[in-house]
Amino acid sequence: MPDTVMPDIPRLYTAVSEWLACLVVIVFSVKRFSRVQTAVLYISSLVVFAVFHIIAGVLPLGFWVPCMIFAVVLMCLFVWLTTKTKIKTACYLGVQAFIVAEFIASVEWWLYYFFATNFPVISSDTANILFAVGVYGILYAVMFALERHFSRKALNSVSTKDLITAVIIVVTAFLISNISFMRWNTPLTGKYALEIFYIRTLVDLCGLLVLYGNRELKIANSAEMELMQIRLLLDRQYEQYCLTQSAMDSVNRRYHDLKHQVAMIREQGSEAAERLVNEIENEIKTYEVVYKTGNDILDTILMSKSIFCVQNGITFTCVADGAALHFISDADICSLFGNALDNAIESFAGKTDGEAKLIKLAVYKNNGLLIIRCENTFRGKLKTFNGELVSTKKDKLNHGFGVKSIKTVAEKYDGTVSYAVEDGTFTLCVVIPIKI
Repeated sequence: MPDTVMPDIPRLYTAVSEWLACLVVIVFSVKRFSRVQTAVLYISSLVVFAVFHIIAGVLPLGFWVPCMIFAVVLMCLFVWLTTKTKIKTACYLGVQAFIVAEFIASVEWWLYYFFATNFPVISSDTANILFAVGVYGILYAVMFALERHFSRKALNSVSTKDLITAVIIVVTAFLISNISFMRWNTPLTGKYALEIFYIRTLVDLCGLLVLYGNRELKIANSAEMELMQIRLLLDRQYEQYCLTQSAMDSVNRRYHDLKHQVAMIREQGSEAAERLVNEIENEIKTYEVVYKTGNDILDTILMSKSIFCVQNGITFTCVADGAALHFISDADICSLFGNALDNAIESFAGKTDGEAKLIKLAVYKNNGLLIIRCENTFRGKLKTFNGELVSTKKDKLNHGFGVKSIKTVAEKYDGTVSYAVEDGTFTLCVVIPIKI
């Protein structure tokens, strides 16, 4: 190696950079342990990284590549131990953290060498440390802002293909950026310090941009797929409403015919006829509930859901001002109330007959706002990811869009959606400004 080439980045600086990179990529992830336990893990991991790199620094050059691979493994393990992430997601984040650490460490050492060469006054050990603290602080603050921008939803579905793609990107960037330290006579190598570190930094930056670009593409594809699922769900719900309206009209006609037939049978006065009449009346009581909220679509939805509730032992009560929904489209009304009531009904799946099954729906106006509250008895804990409800069903592809579609409709009208569990009751609340 020519004399004009400065030594590689100090091992301790690399250890600190890798540790900070791990913290940045996991900062918005759900932690596996308590705050105290997590803090202990953070401090312990810093010590482990430092010890490992100090030992790796005195090993022969032939151990350099295995040591880098082990460093990546340590970072993936650190991410997995401290967060509630699947192993694929932990590896994906660990690989990403590695290229982040390589890039920032390279930038710092490259800039330090430039300024130390031109301004010898900052070449002291103290100035070296202060310079590293300043550059690391600025660059990792930028990376923190990037991580806050990127949605964490995409990380909940990291596939083997995603992981392999990330590994290929990082390995390629790492090999090209470090080729000057392995071979000198290639088109990609440099002979002087600034030249080598400029190449190294630029290649690491390219690898980082490609990795984040790939992640952004994954987020966009995921959002597009989710939007498509919600649209399909909305279309199916509106079609279901149309079918339900036709069926309810037929049921209502049959109900009135049965009432007249019951009256004729009762006039016969026999005991057998009376028993038959009572049985028929009990059966048709299911269809006796009629809703007159001021909105025909809401009436139909409430009628169909109440019939299902009666048949399945669910107590359903409703107080609704349907006229307040005048500014919401028919399809959106179907989505709002269809999803809200379906979610409430589905929460009772697998419950025994002895357990309380109660659903309350309220629709009213308050200070220029449309309020929709749907409550149901609930036992258990909500499963969430990054503040979003997650379906507990095994088929994640076709479930979990109920609350999302409700939010989509609410946001269309500048509204908000909130939910909470308190005293054994799950409450979904939709608030939408009323538009004249």
